[in-house]
Amino acid sequence: MSKILALMILFNVLLGIAFVFSNYYIWNSLEEYPYTTDHWSPFMISYVQRYLVNGELVSIQTIRVIPNYPFWLFWVAMIGNILFAVFILRSKEKPKKSH
Repeated sequence: MSKILALMILFNVLLGIAFVFSNYYIWNSLEEYPYTTDHWSPFMISYVQRYLVNGELVSIQTIRVIPNYPFWLFWVAMIGNILFAVFILRSKEKPKKSH
């Protein structure tokens, strides 16, 4: 069981680090330009850059789309932890062989 527990801890640490970096990635992408209109969905984040020109907001017609990595990582972590829980329960149910 200790190997499974060690793998579970490593899995959660790596996903936690990936979650933090993916949040910074999205934050930096959206804060790149001060004026944006955005649309959030579970899978994608799309936004249009807007600039302040002579006191008026001017939109560039290019829509940028970035994947919503934190949402995906959340579900990977949930599924992974459920699988680890199943493995731990199965390892407890197996009778130990005595020689």
